[in-house]
Amino acid sequence: MSEDRLALAVADVNWATTESLFRELDEPGVETLALRCMDYRNAWRKGITPWSAGARRALADGPRHWKRDVALPPGLLKRLPALGMRPIARAVRRFWAERPGARRGLVATYPYYLRLAEVLRPDALIYYNFDDYALYWPDRAEELRGWEDELVRRADVTICAALAMAEELRRRVPSAADRVRHMPHGTPAAFLASRPLDRPGPAPADVADLPRPLLGYVGSLEDRLDWSLLDAVAEAFPEASVVLVGRPPEPGPEPWREECRRTLARPNAHALGWRGQEELPSYYQAFDVNLIPYLVDHPFNLACSPTKIMDGMGATRPMVATAVPECRLYTHLFDVAGSRDEFVAAVGRIVAAGSDDGRAALRRAHAAVNTCAKVAARIVAALPPSRPRARPAIGAASR
Repeated sequence: MSEDRLALAVADVNWATTESLFRELDEPGVETLALRCMDYRNAWRKGITPWSAGARRALADGPRHWKRDVALPPGLLKRLPALGMRPIARAVRRFWAERPGARRGLVATYPYYLRLAEVLRPDALIYYNFDDYALYWPDRAEELRGWEDELVRRADVTICAALAMAEELRRRVPSAADRVRHMPHGTPAAFLASRPLDRPGPAPADVADLPRPLLGYVGSLEDRLDWSLLDAVAEAFPEASVVLVGRPPEPGPEPWREECRRTLARPNAHALGWRGQEELPSYYQAFDVNLIPYLVDHPFNLACSPTKIMDGMGATRPMVATAVPECRLYTHLFDVAGSRDEFVAAVGRIVAAGSDDGRAALRRAHAAVNTCAKVAARIVAALPPSRPRARPAIGAASR
């Protein structure tokens, strides 16, 4: 078997962040199959049927890159993973078989892909974690954590986008602690500005006529946001435009939704709705200040690495964030506020300084050495050259 060639299947790339990370992997000798695994309902919404080309075979997606869609009955992956993995395993085996002699690699991005690893028994196994997945399915949290612990124990390397999750998995699986790495998200190539921007870039048409400064947030409008903080920002800067680019919330009775409605009712608040991934860099670059107004005590925010960090870093524009754990790692590159008053004051200082905090070049330099391509290369480089250690049978780990 050649150690110089790697056939790497990624299950799965349904999140834009994961898709960018592995699509931009550009290492000689590495070919990548990006799998989009989804239920029939989501496949139908995306125009994917059993007769679609991508559902029948892997399609070329650039040099050394392939993509494949796998549609499954609803709930099969999480509730009956032994069955759900079968069509995914067939797609991976075919990819490997077409590359004889290459090392067979698998990236598992969710705990239930432990069962895929059990079926395929790859030569190289990476667990890529970007959230606390037990929060996705709280009714099955204990079972998911059990799967995750086994996956960490068996993986050649576990990569965590957030430091908090790396520390958590090292604590839970001490026997694998030396194989758990913290590697934050990278900046997608399209988000990296060609040069440091000490002034806002050209504004997209839908915000070009709004009064400046543009104080912008990019992301879903959801319960993870500190809506009272956003309301305070809109109140403190009535001459500014608070611009929110993201999917609007569904109606509901929860208190945060009322706070959201109250904030969006302000005359200087502008919710633009969803925009495609390819449109987002122009918003980041056009804003006078990019905002990360996350609740500091929300469980998701405590365990996540916000993609807005590296997306915004690539844009190079000033940023102000609340003190969620991952943001606190970057206080030298942007403002991280410990309170509502500090957040508002930081925005005010940047605006008063002509929308420049003097750190655009530092942010771009950081983004340039941490692009998706470079982070993905580090992930592959973290694999050992071979698998000398004996693997315990799946299920042998103690809970």
